[in-house]
Amino acid sequence: MKYALRFASLMVLAALMLSACGKATSTASSTPAGQPSSDSSASPTPSLAASATPSPSVTASTTDGQVYKQQGDLFEITFPKGYTYQETGSGLAFVSEDQGFGGSVDFGAAQGNKLTTEQLEKALKDEYEKRLKELEWQETKQQPDGSIRVDWTGKDPQGNALDAVSFVEQRGDTIYILNLFGVNKSYQDYNSDAEKIVSSYRVKQ
Repeated sequence: MKYALRFASLMVLAALMLSACGKATSTASSTPAGQPSSDSSASPTPSLAASATPSPSVTASTTDGQVYKQQGDLFEITFPKGYTYQETGSGLAFVSEDQGFGGSVDFGAAQGNKLTTEQLEKALKDEYEKRLKELEWQETKQQPDGSIRVDWTGKDPQGNALDAVSFVEQRGDTIYILNLFGVNKSYQDYNSDAEKIVSSYRVKQ
C-alpha cells in the first residue's frame, strides 16, 4: 500500500521478536473505515506481504467507524472514517486518508514465557533501536488495564520523522503491540483519531 502502511509493517516484527514467537497466517486487504474511539502505535519492516487467500477477518461499518475483528477473536479495533487497513503476517497495519497518521496491531505467541512489564518494555525498545534512527524515549506509563504505554520519537530508515506511542502487553500466551504514529506530522495533530482508536481496541484476555 502506501508509505505509512509499509512502515507499520516494520513494527510487526517487533512483536514477534519480543517473545521469539511464531507468526499467524498472512493475508492482505485494503478497506475504507469509519469513525471509532482509541489509542495506538507502530512497527518496523520493509514492506507488507500480500496473500491471495481470503481475509480471515470480520469487518462491520458503524456510525462511529469501521470495526475490524480478527477471526480468531484475538483482537478487535475500530478505525475513523477514511482510514484504510491491510492485514500482515502477524496482525494489521492501518493509515489515515491523508497518510499523515498510521499504526499497527501486532501479536505473537509467548511460547509459555511470562514476561514482566520491565522485560516487555526493554524488548520493545531494544528492537526499535535496531530498526530506527534518532530515537528518543519520552515517557513510559503503566496503564490501568496492565499494558505499558511508551511515548517516543525517531526516524525511519528513509528519514521520515515519527512521533509515536506504543502499547505493549501480554495476555495469556499472547503478546500484543499497538503502535500509533504521526509521519512527518505531530501525533497531537491526530490526537482525536488516536483516542478513538485506542478506546475501541480490545484484546483477548
